[in-house]
Amino acid sequence: MINNASSVSNQVMTAGDRFMKKISDYYDELGYPVTWDGEGSRRKLEITFKSESGYFVKATLLARGDEIVIRDEWGREQLVKANRGNLQMIKGWSEER
Repeated sequence: MINNASSVSNQVMTAGDRFMKKISDYYDELGYPVTWDGEGSRRKLEITFKSESGYFVKATLLARGDEIVIRDEWGREQLVKANRGNLQMIKGWSEER
C-alpha cells in the first residue's frame, strides 16, 4: 500500500483536492486501503472496501475543479460537488460496508 497523501499538500489545492484529502485522511485513519495515483490533474484516490458478500471492491475518486467524479469497478460514474453533504455521504460508506 502506497499512501502519497503528503504529495497533495505540496501543490495548489482546489476545493476538489481538499475534499479528496479529507476523504483520504478519514479512510486512512479507519484502516482502509487508500492509495493516491497519478499527479496534477490526473491524480486519483482509490479506496478498497470489503462488501457484505466478502468481495473487495474499489471506489476511485477524481477531482475536476470543484467537482468529484466517483467511479466504481464496473465503470459507472457519478459526478458530485465537493461539499459537506457529499463528504458525509462518502464517509458513510464505511458504515454501510
